[in-house]
Amino acid sequence: MMKLDELVNANYDKLKQNDLYIWSYISNHKKECSDLTIDELAAKCNVSRSTILRFAQRLSLKGYSELKIYLKWEVKEEPIKQNIIDNFCNALIQNINEYKKHDFTSICKLIYQSKKVFLYGTGAVQRSVAQEMRRIFLTGNEHFYVIEGVDEISALINTLTNEDLVFMISLKGESDNAKAFSKQLVLKGIPFVTITSLGENELARLSTESIYIHTPEIELRSDINYQILDAYFILVDILFLNYILYKESQRHAKK
Repeated sequence: MMKLDELVNANYDKLKQNDLYIWSYISNHKKECSDLTIDELAAKCNVSRSTILRFAQRLSLKGYSELKIYLKWEVKEEPIKQNIIDNFCNALIQNINEYKKHDFTSICKLIYQSKKVFLYGTGAVQRSVAQEMRRIFLTGNEHFYVIEGVDEISALINTLTNEDLVFMISLKGESDNAKAFSKQLVLKGIPFVTITSLGENELARLSTESIYIHTPEIELRSDINYQILDAYFILVDILFLNYILYKESQRHAKK
């Protein structure tokens, strides 16, 4: 079902000056107009009822009744759209507030004391987070290494020492490869930090330090949910800023 503004655009060449005035009034008072009779709308626009009827017909509608159906549908859809946006923004605000309160000191200390830091993401989004984390920390003169895939783990595990640090970025912490990797790290005494969504998971239990993120789902339609993963990237920014402050404090402590 096309929206009214799409119908107006599609039939713009057919519209007269009165039609454009009527549309201007309707578009700015959709909720009110959705409950008006044809005579009431005509009075609001200071035109005749036949002018309102011709306006609807020029939009390729059968008549005023169909125009009201479109109006009621759009008035009903707008609050749903706003709720989706509100829910999205509120979810991000909740994450930011949680990160503001979180004490990252122990993780910053691990980064600061490590000779090398490796980043491993278990999925496409998580690998993107790892790449972004590498890029951001590079601006602070910290070079991190991204583990590109499972094949690199077996080659890497024998070269890691307890002076290195691994960040493991996962969604639910249930990846078989990540679990196997984490167990190898534990056996070798190599510290690692997990970033996973809220909830108990094996990766977080095994890790030296863990950070939980909130990745809520927003219902777009009854059959479509959208999971908010922006929290990963916001976390990387806040962790980096905390690290820069920690690094600065260590520099002053040495003076």
